[in-house]
Amino acid sequence: MQITFLGTGPMEPIPRPGHQDSICQDARKFKSKSKRTRSSVVLNYKNFNLLIDASPDFLKQVKQNKIKKIDAVLVTHPHFDAYGGITQLNAWLKSPIPIYCQKQTWLIIKKRFKNLPNLKYKEIVPYKKFIVNNFPPKADPPRAEIILPLPVQHSIINERKFPTLAFKIKNLIYCSDVKTIPAKSLGYFKNIQNLILDAAMYFNKQIFSHLNTADAILLAKKLKIKKLYLTQIGHSYPPYKTAQKEIQRFVRQNKIKTNVYLAFDKMKIKL
Repeated sequence: MQITFLGTGPMEPIPRPGHQDSICQDARKFKSKSKRTRSSVVLNYKNFNLLIDASPDFLKQVKQNKIKKIDAVLVTHPHFDAYGGITQLNAWLKSPIPIYCQKQTWLIIKKRFKNLPNLKYKEIVPYKKFIVNNFPPKADPPRAEIILPLPVQHSIINERKFPTLAFKIKNLIYCSDVKTIPAKSLGYFKNIQNLILDAAMYFNKQIFSHLNTADAILLAKKLKIKKLYLTQIGHSYPPYKTAQKEIQRFVRQNKIKTNVYLAFDKMKIKL
């Protein structure tokens, strides 16, 4: 299975118009890894493409990554940076595909976008495993438990209105927007081999709805994660190369065994 990071940025992309700070200046350079669109990934296995979140940058992202089709989409939560490209996706599709999300998420999407004929809603329920068109393929012997939606807390002020999910798919958990993880969900995170995790704020910076770099790395250490990929990277970070060096210094100083990677747009990993 291959994962392509379509976007690894926050609610507002980087660089930002008129900004002359170090990260925005670096992001304007040719092929800069500091340049970030809104967070989203595609999981690919044998020509099946599973999209997680349809960001407002969807059309730009699929063009840049030469993606020709999407077979299904999961939505983590009903904030605009996670679903704002739904109309682009609907118009781009050649035939209908399923869209999997919680009921409250779908109600918010449909309230904003009335006509989505190419997206067929499929309700998912926290902690209830489900199959997306047999992706990834069933194990041998066959198994009906493929994708597990795990509730996490992101919109702390109004979590009931904006419920948020992480998705466990085989040896991967995708958790792009989170501040805290409930105990029941946390049990599924322990010893996972690959974790893609929100680290929106840089070291020593805080926001009520996201983790910062240290939070994410120390959580991965506690959970004994093998490989950690930081995403949702925000404007408080320095340029990519500087951040990467400081992250590795933090890992060494804290004797962390987890391999930590600062994700970037168009990054690909194989599991």
